Amino acid sequence: MKKILILILVTGVIFFGFLFIREKLKENQETKILPENNLIEPEIKLKEEEVKKQEEKLKEKQETKILPENNLFEPELRPKEEEVKKQEDPLLIVSPTTIPPTTIPPVTTSPITTPFKLELVSVYETLGQAESVFVYGNFAYLADGFSGLQIFDISQQENPKLVGNYNTPGYSEGVFILKNLAFVADKDGGFLVLDVADPKNPKLISRDPRISIEGVFISENYAFLACAWWGIRIFDISVPGSLKLLYDYDLTEETEAVFVSGNYLYLAKGERGGFQIFDISNPRKPIFLSAYKTRGYTESIFVKENYLFLANDIFGLQIFDVSNSNQPVLISNIKIPGSAESVFVLDNYAFLAAGRAGLQVVDISNLRSPKLKGGLKLTGFAERVFVSGNFVYLASKEIGLQIVKISKTLIH
Repeated sequence: MKKILILILVTGVIFFGFLFIREKLKENQETKILPENNLIEPEIKLKEEEVKKQEEKLKEKQETKILPENNLFEPELRPKEEEVKKQEDPLLIVSPTTIPPTTIPPVTTSPITTPFKLELVSVYETLGQAESVFVYGNFAYLADGFSGLQIFDISQQENPKLVGNYNTPGYSEGVFILKNLAFVADKDGGFLVLDVADPKNPKLISRDPRISIEGVFISENYAFLACAWWGIRIFDISVPGSLKLLYDYDLTEETEAVFVSGNYLYLAKGERGGFQIFDISNPRKPIFLSAYKTRGYTESIFVKENYLFLANDIFGLQIFDVSNSNQPVLISNIKIPGSAESVFVLDNYAFLAAGRAGLQVVDISNLRSPKLKGGLKLTGFAERVFVSGNFVYLASKEIGLQIVKISKTLIH
């Protein structure tokens, strides 16, 4: 009996010893040995080829194209190398008779030169969304969105007084004043002509109800309208009370603003970027001459002599030689704080409504090398600018009318 018990005990020890050794062996086979400094758990450790692949992908992401110091694009907006190379050629010239230029001047960011004083002297808050301003004599006319046309007495710029208004049927987007007449681009309210001989009591003379009027420019007896996605329209306004449509053409793309100089019509193309040039020697039959495509949202043009100034959103102010209307040439480009929403040129200076950056002034005495002269940050969003004498008038969304005084050393 004693021998039997000893045999059972020995057998049990051997059996349980065998089980213990088997479990240890199994555990050692399942566990991968890691270096002491490896912090990754065995079950999530990447294989050698996967690590290599991950390193290659990371390297690709980190290989950012190196751009010159004066490049104006934010890192996330910087074009790829092939796009930068493409920019060395003209962005896009469409002309029936000419070959595009082969080079584009470098973009510049200039330090402010010769400080001068810009002083905000008054602010008049309105109920609408100030879109445009035009100054004529002692009055400022503000296209104020759904609040219509607002008229201010600015004989004392430090204390503008609202003296009249006209509640337009649509959304007042643009205004142009000629003598006692106000021509209003009223978006879906159409094109309005108002008698403002008595600023306190403006009266409607005539209206064309065709919709989507974004901008208006008056030259001699003609009104030229930028009609968003409906193209351009030209009216004979020799009899203001009886508008006569001469030309209506759908350009199949957006037209944001219009400017006329001599026998040429210039159109800003909005989100499409760039501008178009037409010969309007015969307003009944405009002739397309050329187009220049740019990046950015272009909604303002100013032409002085043979030069075109384009407010090009985040890409700043671009200056073109348009002495040959069939072949406009970009001669300079300067970045400004904020976004170039609109431009007004007086003497050797370009004044820009710069969105959140307020008012910015560029010295253009050397058109091929413009320099930032100075600026004034303002509340609201500076949408349009108009300069008269030593005062700058701004249509500022969210605010209304803002008036800035310029030191006498700036304007000569």
